[in-house]
Amino acid sequence: MKKYSRIFTVSALFLGGLVYAKASPILLGSYGTNDPNPGVANTATIYDPLSSTVDSGSTKTFDISAGTTWHAPIGNSSYISFNPATGPTTGLVVPNGNYVYNTSFTITPADVASVGTLTVLADDTVSVFLNNSLILQSAGPMGPGNTYAQCSDVGPSCITPFTFTFTGLAEGLNQLTFQVKQVNGSSEGLDFSGSIADSSSVPEPFSLALFGTGLLGLVGISRRYFTAD
Repeated sequence: MKKYSRIFTVSALFLGGLVYAKASPILLGSYGTNDPNPGVANTATIYDPLSSTVDSGSTKTFDISAGTTWHAPIGNSSYISFNPATGPTTGLVVPNGNYVYNTSFTITPADVASVGTLTVLADDTVSVFLNNSLILQSAGPMGPGNTYAQCSDVGPSCITPFTFTFTGLAEGLNQLTFQVKQVNGSSEGLDFSGSIADSSSVPEPFSLALFGTGLLGLVGISRRYFTAD
């Protein structure tokens, strides 16, 4: 009889332990090409000079300061730009147009169906593409509803972090492209942070807690039952 009690106990402890088991997310974040990786799965963010309004002749990116004008960087990321002087703490005026940045990361077959979450900040605004497919539209043109006094008055902007989710990951190498748009020329920069996780494969904590608790209850019942025998 003790054998059955032990089986119940082991099962309950195993399933109860799953309450604490969480799939490790794939972290994403922006950082310059000369900086150490801050603990994310993507490569350093590089500049695409040929696709951008300003052809710097280099793919190099630099960390830039948010000063007191932009929102602080998000999480394990930093603001980056093709030029270290494009931030709000300098006097450099960046011409209106598009500034394109790329980063890449690898996805295993098991993670293809995962859901990504990104939070972005950009001056003036930004469109985001995953493997050349648009996953976030930039704010609209300057007008009565959006003056671009500092950056876009609506998200995505440099003032309020803008968070969105996306799918469409491919097995193997994936590329995120950020098209930063200057609308009312002044400062320019990009910051992003996020993660990719398969929520469908992660045990639901509350349900498993109840299940584990129920099994532990059965252990007590079984002990009383078998003892009575």
